[in-house]
Amino acid sequence: MRRLENYVRKYGPEFGPVYYHTLQSQVAHAGVSARLRRKLDILTGKALAPVKPEAATLPLFPDYVPETSMATLPIAISA
Repeated sequence: MRRLENYVRKYGPEFGPVYYHTLQSQVAHAGVSARLRRKLDILTGKALAPVKPEAATLPLFPDYVPETSMATLPIAISA
């Protein structure tokens, strides 16, 4: 909202909001066009798809738990 207020202060209450929204629409349109152009390039084979790094996640309930792993855990005994 601070930017809109700056446009109103600089260009007046009549033209400030109109000019602000016009510029915002042009920026949004350019961003959408660039994303669509990238998607089309990937689908047509002109550009390679970006490689996403795989996050190392551990399963919540593992299928295999070795029996010896529970024996090697330290047990705290308090007196």
